[in-house]
Amino acid sequence: MTNNAPADPQHPRGTARDRGFPKPIGPRRYATRPSGRPVLVCAGDSITHGAMTPNWVTRVADSLAPTTDTVNAGFAGDLAWNLLSRLDDIIACRPSVVTVLIGTNDALAQISPSWSDGYMKAQHLPQRPTAQSYEDNLRQIVHRLRTETTAAVALMSLPPLGGATKGRWHDHLAPYNAIVQTVATEAGVPVLPVHDRIAELITDQPPTPWDGTKKLMAATLAQRFLLRRSWEAIARRHGFATTTDGVHLNVAAAAQIAALVEQFATTVLETGKAGAS
Repeated sequence: MTNNAPADPQHPRGTARDRGFPKPIGPRRYATRPSGRPVLVCAGDSITHGAMTPNWVTRVADSLAPTTDTVNAGFAGDLAWNLLSRLDDIIACRPSVVTVLIGTNDALAQISPSWSDGYMKAQHLPQRPTAQSYEDNLRQIVHRLRTETTAAVALMSLPPLGGATKGRWHDHLAPYNAIVQTVATEAGVPVLPVHDRIAELITDQPPTPWDGTKKLMAATLAQRFLLRRSWEAIARRHGFATTTDGVHLNVAAAAQIAALVEQFATTVLETGKAGAS
């Protein structure tokens, strides 16, 4: 889940289209020119960034415009430690609502030494990622957002790995989703049920289980950006119902996240209440 996708030429940490902010831009750029409108910040990794997966943040932005600005604070390859390290940029946006979808890379780092070594080098981590470090960093993220902003904060459960709802990848991810729930309960913030919503789209397990490597990621990028195949076509070619490469999402799965975030943000902005997890 490293950042191999073509970089946005206008802003390396998020999509950018400036006129009236009809499409989300990155947090650092937004903070230099706030509009005075309510602000939704979607924080996360490549699943939020939207270059290696359908850009669900853009759909949310279109739904909330023109009364609310949307900032894409997703960055490919990020673990919870990386998101915590760049939280100042998010806080500077003075957000009204913040959604956090982070932890897939933390979970991937535990698959093998190869994954862990790759993250240590690419993400400049101070220590090897563990479930405990994920929990500690996620707790600090929520604490800072709750104490240094007035935003309504929601965590999101992590999407299924390997397009599977049982077996090895389900069991591998389960402790991380349990951490999301624990941290949210402690902080009194809701959890948007991304995992369950996407899992409902999986009626059969993949005919060929995901092998836990990055091979399909490279194949997906080539098919998408060189052959111009759709996300759905790539997912079908790889035998998945909700993912293109075992990690990143297809259109149907990304739409589930967009719907959950739209509903949460709209409820907060209309009523001032975040709702229950």
